[in-house]
Amino acid sequence: MLSLLLPQLAAVEGASEASHISPWWYGGFTMVALTGLLLITVIFGKGRPHS
Repeated sequence: MLSLLLPQLAAVEGASEASHISPWWYGGFTMVALTGLLLITVIFGKGRPHS
């Protein structure tokens, strides 16, 4: 799994350095996406594990 993620991370870092978009935008988008996924998990899971 790590061997699949590392090339993608390198590509994202290279794109952030080469473009005019600030790296802060990538971090901000990541935070929004992860927060959204967490909210969906809590809402659909009602905040409890499914055991």
